[in-house]
This record gives sequence, structure tokens and C-alpha cells, in this order.
Amino acid sequence: MSTCVAIAVITFRRPALLRGLLTSLQAQELPADTDYSIRIVVVDNDADGSAARVLEEFGEGTPYPIESVVEAEPGIPFARERSVELCWNDDALIFVDDDEVAPPGWLATLLKAWETTGADVVTGPVKGTLPAGAPPWNHYSDVHDSTGRHATGEELKKAYTNNTLVSRRVYHAVTPGFHPAFRYTGSSDLHFFLRVHRAGFRIVWCEEACISEDVPVGRTTLRWLVRRAFRSGSGDTISRLLIRPGAISYVLVLAYASARVVSAFGLALAGLLLGRKTHLLKAVRRFFSGVGSLAGIVGINHDEYRERHGSADGGGAVPGDLDGGERPGPADLDDDGDPSLADHPDARLP
Repeated sequence: MSTCVAIAVITFRRPALLRGLLTSLQAQELPADTDYSIRIVVVDNDADGSAARVLEEFGEGTPYPIESVVEAEPGIPFARERSVELCWNDDALIFVDDDEVAPPGWLATLLKAWETTGADVVTGPVKGTLPAGAPPWNHYSDVHDSTGRHATGEELKKAYTNNTLVSRRVYHAVTPGFHPAFRYTGSSDLHFFLRVHRAGFRIVWCEEACISEDVPVGRTTLRWLVRRAFRSGSGDTISRLLIRPGAISYVLVLAYASARVVSAFGLALAGLLLGRKTHLLKAVRRFFSGVGSLAGIVGINHDEYRERHGSADGGGAVPGDLDGGERPGPADLDDDGDPSLADHPDARLP
């Protein structure tokens, strides 16, 4: 029997980018001796179903069939959770973002790594494609690439949903997968994969399974860098406290956050003495990541996805945007009688 693999895409009002991704996915080729059944699942997080006009372009005759649904509840966790539901009976699902483009051979490489390693999760790098005129610091920074560099086969403690294959046994065991507390802040994928690792599943890196991502102009500013670093730090803290609440966890995240802030000053000093711009940039990121980690202890995060970042697609503001731009605010971590939060299995993990 064929091994069924679904490629899961969530999208929101980015038709040009979605078209580019789907075109690159349909162009993927697999070796003749492999026995995979591939399909694509698109979850449109726009209640108006704006992705439909793009999906109509990929009808009969495409190599891989496309199934699409509308998830009207706004927020990344709800769209991701819906994609898992739609892929429940597949042998594996592959998460990619709607602003990415898969180069030739990407799919075959990712599937081969899954076969050879026997891993529960296989994840690979994302390479940012900068727009023309991006400020110079973007070119010597790795801020738009996957965090950290790893060797193929290296086992990791976390992953993200931007270029990752997840075996069915994982999302059948760690369920529900994506916590509503991260509706607009991001980090629901980090929270999920931290739980996956904690449950004993293997996460393996594949350096060769690289995918590219378009970087909009709005993400080439130092202001965005600061806000992203803050959000990443806060999301990490909130994720860990949700998974393992208690005094010990608070002490550990406090120590980790404080260490990042202190080490940022060391990096800044080294950068000034050695004239290394890369050190200075890392110092800025590490400092605001540490500040975000401290803020996360009291539930403060940054609603990054309330604001529509600039893109080639254009379009107006997302309904519900904060007046005057987004700003940090408290994450909704309390139950408040919401059944989607009340039965979340964080406390039941081994």
C-alpha cells in the first residue's frame, strides 16, 4: 500500500504568495521507485474564503490533488488544528508556510530523511529571500533563516511548522496540538513541538531539505527585529510554563531569561572591541529575547499577527488590528470556562 503524506498549508489573504507556493509544490518530483501518495491540504483562515480564486487555478490535471477548507475562527492555532484534523488518517503531514517556495528535490529529500532516520519528526532549514533595497544588516544576519545551524541527523528538542514532517503517531498522541493562548502571538508551533519532545518522540534535522521564504519589506527593519526577538522570548517562556507549571519552572525560566540579558552585554562589548557587526546584532536580539522571556513570566506577549505585514499582495488591514499598530499585551492563559482551553493536555504529559 502507498504511504499517504499530506502537505498542510494555512493561509490568510496572501494570494500571490500562496500561488507561488502551490506552483512549487506541484512541480515536486519523486523517484520512480518510491510509493508515496501525496496530497495538499489548504486551510484558509479568512472567513471570506479569499484563497478560493487561487485554488481554482490548480484543478484537474495537477500532479497532487488539493483539498481546501475555510477555518473562520481567526488565529494560527485554530487553522493549524484544522489542518491536523484533515490529515488525521494520513501516515504523515508536512507543515509549510504560505510565503515559502519549495525548490526542486525538496519533497524527495525530506521524505528520504524520514525513511532513513526513522524519526518521528524531520525538520529542515528555511532560507529568507530578501526584497530589493533591504537594509545592509539583513544581508549579514541569519535572522531570516532558521534559528541555529545543525548537521543532518542531529536530534533537536524543538521544531517549527515552517518546514517540518510529522508522523501520524505524533499528532495522534500529542492532541490537541495547538494552544489557543497563542492566537495572535505565534509560538503555538514551538509549544507543540516542545510537548512532542517531552513525550519522547525524536525530532531530527535534515540540512539538505531546505525551503525558501519571501521576506516582506516590513520585516527588514530593526523595529521588527526587536519586536520579533521580544515575541520569541515571551513565547518560549509561556510555552514552558504551560507545559510544566509550578515554582521550579518559574525559577528556571527566570534564570534562563536573566542569563540571556547578561550575555547580550557580553556580546555587545565583544562586538564593539572587535568591530563585529554580527556580534552587535546578536546582542540586540539576545537582549530583547531575554526581556521578552522575563515578560512571559507574567503572561505578556506581543500580538505580532494582529498586524498585516507588508507584502507584494497588498490589501487592507486585518479586522481587529490594534489602533496605531500592535503592541505587547497579556496573553490569555486562563481557562475562563472555554472548553478548548479547559481540556488541554499539557499537565498530562509524561
